[in-house]
Amino acid sequence: MNTDIPLSISIALTDLSRQMLEQNKTQADTLVCAKGCFYRASMTLERIAEEDLQDVINEYLPEKTS
Repeated sequence: MNTDIPLSISIALTDLSRQMLEQNKTQADTLVCAKGCFYRASMTLERIAEEDLQDVINEYLPEKTS
């Protein structure tokens, strides 16, 4: 899992997630223009079951080195 993103992107994704959920949406697809190029952009929100939460969090934590 790619977790090497800046905090600013993580915050932006959190804000976008809140906006999507306020509109009862869990999927968004659109066309965006950035730095003079066009890109397809997609976002999917997948609910995590409470019993799976710790495992998912562990996937995001950096691996410990001995």
